[in-house]
Amino acid sequence: MKFVLAIALLVLLLIPSIASASVEIYTSYPKEVLIGQNFTISFGLMSNIINSTNFQYITPGTRILNVSGETAYQGFGEYWLVDKVNVSNSSQLIVSFIGKIVEPADNPGIVLYSSNFSLTSRDGQGGTYEVLTAFSGILWLYKLNGWYAALTTLPIFSSGNYSVTFKDVNGTICVYSIIVNSNTYLIKYNTRIPWNSIGYVGIRTDNGALLPEKFVVYGNTIANYTVYVNGKVYSTGVSDGIAHLTLRVFSPTTVNITFPKYHVYKVIYVSPSDNANIREEFPTLQVSLVVITAVLIGLSIWREIRKK
Repeated sequence: MKFVLAIALLVLLLIPSIASASVEIYTSYPKEVLIGQNFTISFGLMSNIINSTNFQYITPGTRILNVSGETAYQGFGEYWLVDKVNVSNSSQLIVSFIGKIVEPADNPGIVLYSSNFSLTSRDGQGGTYEVLTAFSGILWLYKLNGWYAALTTLPIFSSGNYSVTFKDVNGTICVYSIIVNSNTYLIKYNTRIPWNSIGYVGIRTDNGALLPEKFVVYGNTIANYTVYVNGKVYSTGVSDGIAHLTLRVFSPTTVNITFPKYHVYKVIYVSPSDNANIREEFPTLQVSLVVITAVLIGLSIWREIRKK
């Protein structure tokens, strides 16, 4: 059984990589870039707080719609779908909605509600804090006693991927950036609403219908990182949220972003062409090692059984 023991030890060495599935590397970069042109890869180590479209709390009376076999939600004015969230150990939240507007509404979008928000009423509740980044391009804030439009220059969204980054800036909520279908828009607006007031996060259907195909919320994790470019160390540092890496390429380039303590990495490949394509590579080596290990263990056990 020595052979089995040796293989088992190899599996134990691989377990940290498997156990680290609770954290993952968040990345953002342009789909294409011209050869010789500067481009930026943004990345950070995030803990997956929410990854489900089965929202914990839904405005009573929300209508469920079947749209080509998928579930959409229709509201009737100031309606919402939210999950409870704890931000005590995070200084940043990335809230991502993938889906589409099925029926137009006045102000659907991503919402943050304070922990004293009532789960039996519409939003716009007296005595609460509420933040709405509306798909219509407006940042709405509710500070205890009424909505008001803080900004009217946000990007407009109808379908695809819509992600908002909220940051804790001196104890208050800052709407830092919005990504719409790979296009990043810097907002950097401080709402002056207390960060620790956040109790719920979700989407607002308002008086329309939304089809959420995916809803994900990440919280940042502080960790050391190392970035390799074509196999050589290019940059090291500590990520407390989102770090940024600016590159310029003239030939095929492989960027490997690693967080050694958590045994996770992400490989990004830039292809050589007039319009360089940027894509992530699947980590086949780790998966192959796990599969090969499982096969070897199975063969070893089978041989031991045959000897008996």
